[in-house]
Amino acid sequence: MYKLCVQSEFSAAHKLNLYQGECQRIHGHNWKVEATVAGKELDELGMAIDLLLLEKLLQECLHQFDHRMLNEVQPFDKMNPTSENLARYIFHWLRDHLPGKVWVDQVRIYETDRLSVTYSEDDVDR
Repeated sequence: MYKLCVQSEFSAAHKLNLYQGECQRIHGHNWKVEATVAGKELDELGMAIDLLLLEKLLQECLHQFDHRMLNEVQPFDKMNPTSENLARYIFHWLRDHLPGKVWVDQVRIYETDRLSVTYSEDDVDR
């Protein structure tokens, strides 16, 4: 099994609806996102996926959030923009856009250097 990881980042604001505490007010993060994909086979070049392509796909996904108010961006205009929901959204977006014989293993979102959330789907049949 091969696991490949890329990182990217974006800056955005959000507020957590129904939250009792400071995060109920608008605040921002310099979010860091780490996406890990996995594959069992290599292509004729000896790659599971070109890391530059994977990085480009992650950046394309994150572009829709950069310098935005997440509560105003679909689907977070109807869903609380928590790190958990954001990680799941990015996971599914990448899954739907990945070419070839690799799959998304996990997505980790860092709100700060010390606070992160990881989303994966362990029950996915390969």
